[in-house]
Amino acid sequence: MLLLDIFANPIVQGIIGSLIAGFLTIGIIESYKYWRLYVLHRKFKRVFGAYNKDRLHLVIPALSVRPDVLQLLQASNLQGNQFPLVKFGGAFIRSSKLLAYSDTVSLKYILDIVATTLGSKSVIVTDEDLQNQLDLSLISFGGSSFYCSYVLAQQHNRFYNFNGNAIVSTQNANTSFQIDPTYDYGFIIKYRHDNFPNRTWIILAGLGESGTRGAGWFLSKNWRQLSDTFNDNPFGLVVRVNHGVDNSAIEVHRTT
Repeated sequence: MLLLDIFANPIVQGIIGSLIAGFLTIGIIESYKYWRLYVLHRKFKRVFGAYNKDRLHLVIPALSVRPDVLQLLQASNLQGNQFPLVKFGGAFIRSSKLLAYSDTVSLKYILDIVATTLGSKSVIVTDEDLQNQLDLSLISFGGSSFYCSYVLAQQHNRFYNFNGNAIVSTQNANTSFQIDPTYDYGFIIKYRHDNFPNRTWIILAGLGESGTRGAGWFLSKNWRQLSDTFNDNPFGLVVRVNHGVDNSAIEVHRTT
């Protein structure tokens, strides 16, 4: 009887009701968080591919100073002629390998969303490190990357190609986007190799200093909408970018 009397007390009933409501609220909040995370990962995988076991490779092209340029510099009487590079502030630097600034900025935009979604399941490498491996999932930055050149050279490339200072549709040669004093252009291509259909390649490249950077920024801000639009299918986009203003990138063409 004593226990029944305790539970019959309005104060005790109020405490129990508050506890039940609190637990229900926590359960609803946690379920909502889990649902949002599930949706986020699902959208991410539809664009960038499924990486349940393997890492997503973020590929930067490795560059070198031309040997003839080095020879010309070293044969000159210029100060610091053994050091072909200069750091901000005026210090001369010698390095056998370089990374392009525009490629690394584009990487930075994408790295934010990849780190949030995949955590440690991504790795930054150069195309030289990969030694032309094809059986992997990747995001490639810059037109000088091996993977960009590889995709553009394929006969079944139904997206875009470079023609001088223009990006040209491979489906319609009259559709082209040429850089000018105001605008640079970049493209985003989602590609699957015939031999490795379970792998997804994202190619980001452009013309002008802002082309690749603008493509990276655009993808980082719009990948959820692209997931809804294209699902897990390959696609290509061209973006137009004001010189030096990466976040001015807007889509001007798309193809599937």
